[in-house]
Amino acid sequence: MSIQKRSWTTKKGVQYRYYACVWNPGTNKPIYGKQRKKRKEAVLDESQILKELASGSHSITDHKTFGKCADLWLASAPNMYRRSTCKTYTDFYHRHIENVFQASQIDHIEPMKIQEFVNSLSKKYSPETVNKCINILSDIFQFAIQPLKALAPPDNPMIGIKRLKVPYKKKVTWTDEQVAAFLNSPVIKANHYYSMFCVSLILGMRPGEVCGFCDDDLIEQNHVIMVHRTIDKEGNVDDTKNTNSIRALYLPGVLYDIVRQKQAVKLQLKSYHPDYQHDFLFTTVKGRPVNPNRYSAKFREALKEYNNQETEPLPVIPLYNCRHSFATNNYERGESDKVLSDIMGNSPKTFLQTYAHIRRRQSDQAVTAYEEKIFQKL
Repeated sequence: MSIQKRSWTTKKGVQYRYYACVWNPGTNKPIYGKQRKKRKEAVLDESQILKELASGSHSITDHKTFGKCADLWLASAPNMYRRSTCKTYTDFYHRHIENVFQASQIDHIEPMKIQEFVNSLSKKYSPETVNKCINILSDIFQFAIQPLKALAPPDNPMIGIKRLKVPYKKKVTWTDEQVAAFLNSPVIKANHYYSMFCVSLILGMRPGEVCGFCDDDLIEQNHVIMVHRTIDKEGNVDDTKNTNSIRALYLPGVLYDIVRQKQAVKLQLKSYHPDYQHDFLFTTVKGRPVNPNRYSAKFREALKEYNNQETEPLPVIPLYNCRHSFATNNYERGESDKVLSDIMGNSPKTFLQTYAHIRRRQSDQAVTAYEEKIFQKL
């Protein structure tokens, strides 16, 4: 019997929690009380557990197997994650994790078993896939700790499990000149999705955000467009990826006119055409909302059409690399990571991690320039 003390560090300093730990001779396992801010509350929990054990009234949790905990986590997932994330996690759980851990007692799973699973998975799948499985396992075990209380915090087998290093993959991007050539092409200007191409390339937005714009997100007074929702590849509307992604973006004169014209056409059609009775700003040719998959396909078609007619074809890039092109060109031009992350809806930390190669290149150039200046004087 004892009162355990847990500590961790936050921005406000070191935080402490106390919880009772009482040995149950009937199960040969410890019983843990709730985490309390005050030690005397944990002492009362300990006393209550001892009384229940003596009277035989102490109930052992039903959430004993990993499978049961995982089922409860999956049932709660729609309230914790975005819809697309929830679907991905559910698919990965059933495909990679369920058969390995389902029947195991949640408090009997050792870190070595987790590590062996990670090692085995890494032989067949990419680091991205393995890391997603690690994320899912971490969330399930954390869910078992709180709110299920089926596992004590010190017994979390994910402690010490490291995610795999993801090798950097060079992203093909367009230069400013190539972006200008594409958007100023008569062929592209005549494309139904031209206004969407402009928004993606000039503002570096996520495809789902571009597809998710509402009719009234464009504000005429100060020429801004509000970003507050997305649409996924299955047509489901959701909130933005994170709180940083909710933002108001200023549209320069030409871009504002292009989007405003598209908005005017949409609202006119909405006034009488049955296929336009929705609040999405950008639509298909037939008036339906555009999901990211369709938008991506239309971008590929437009790029192919452009390259077939031009003597200097552009590099073939996926739609998402319009976002990378925006970031790369502006960062290399000297714009700050803080400004660009605000525009793109990222945190500065995420931005720097994604575009660290540009920062390294800038460092190399700075050192080279300084070296040349020094040796020229010798």
